Amino acid sequence: MKMKHLALMALLVSSSPLMALDYEKDIMPFLSEKCGECHSKEGKAKGGLKLDDPKHFFSRFEKNGVVVPGDWDASYLFVTLFRPADHDDAMPPSGKGERLTPEETRMVQQWIADGAPIEGEKGETGPMPKEGEGGYIPGGDPKSVGDAMAKPLPAVEQDWVNTDGKTMRATLLRVDGGKAVFKMKNGQVFKYAIENLSEESQAKLPK
Repeated sequence: MKMKHLALMALLVSSSPLMALDYEKDIMPFLSEKCGECHSKEGKAKGGLKLDDPKHFFSRFEKNGVVVPGDWDASYLFVTLFRPADHDDAMPPSGKGERLTPEETRMVQQWIADGAPIEGEKGETGPMPKEGEGGYIPGGDPKSVGDAMAKPLPAVEQDWVNTDGKTMRATLLRVDGGKAVFKMKNGQVFKYAIENLSEESQAKLPK
């Protein structure tokens, strides 16, 4: 009976939503291994990003939306890892480095949804996508990476015109209440009031 009680307690603890993934312990090891050649203290640190330096990485969260705690589809880090390998902005670039497995990619997504805990800090939390929704990554065999990436985020760069006739080139990430959330080519993420978009641009928004 005692063993059954201990087993039940272990199950409850392991499934507790309070047990959020930690960057230093859970995420950094495989990101350092697979991305370290281009993004590390000893490597090239492309874009000035060092994934094996938690303090530095945390300081980059706000810049260009690299990581937006609680919001994985607005986090440039996750979006680039999630994209199909042949996408121009996928990470790692085609032919350079080893792709994350679906499990590892999902862990990054879950870490961000958990509030991106790092350096003892934790931001706002958010939901994970459900099956059938954009960004959902199925579990199972790591060889299913092709299947996992077969449903990319519903994001296409296009022109958007405001009521003043000015055009901006951006990717629509989602609609959040009365605002559209856009991402610029440089990775910057921002919200824009839908009422300030032209009728033609408003018609392109998901219903």
